[in-house]
Amino acid sequence: MAERMIDNLYPSMPWDELDAVVFDIGDVLVAMDENHVLETFFPDPALRRTVQLHTTRSPYWNMWDGGVLTTDECIQAMAEGDPALIGPIRRFITGWPDMRYVVEEGRQALLSCHRHQKKLYILSNYVSENYERNVREYDFFSLFNGAVISSRVRMLKPRLEIYRYLTDTYNLEPSRVLFIDDNAANIAAAFAAGWHGLCFNRPGRLKAFMGE
Repeated sequence: MAERMIDNLYPSMPWDELDAVVFDIGDVLVAMDENHVLETFFPDPALRRTVQLHTTRSPYWNMWDGGVLTTDECIQAMAEGDPALIGPIRRFITGWPDMRYVVEEGRQALLSCHRHQKKLYILSNYVSENYERNVREYDFFSLFNGAVISSRVRMLKPRLEIYRYLTDTYNLEPSRVLFIDDNAANIAAAFAAGWHGLCFNRPGRLKAFMGE
């Protein structure tokens, strides 16, 4: 798959070959340091590990992203019948957005794409209320022409259907779309959908390719 990454095919961003650039949110535009959040909320290592196993390491996290469960339903499911876990789990999944931060390299890439007058879209596994909070609090979200958010459409990356949903919804030619994501499996699905892909899995990769 690596040889198909757009930054391996071209020495720099092939602006004339693209109509649209699609961005993931998590760890591309906005991120959280999961370990730092857990350590801040839960000084006790045993509780910290338990909360992690029951939240980000549980299947219910993706069900939350996918809109299958509401936040309250997700908390109950994650607790797995243990009432002592409901409070800590709620604190983590409702509190981590307060500790998120902008990924500056991703933001700069977005601004560069905007300067080059590319259509801009979001494709992200994200909970709707957290996405809406990003839109309210970060002005660069106003640059996007549209967004496909997993919890709203009840589809998740890397299922091929969500990629096709985006290009169909916004009438895009897949071969002229670039997807930027931090997850290799999500990029592989973009290739399967006929898109270009760039895996933002190390600092400096986007900056070097954009050339700005």
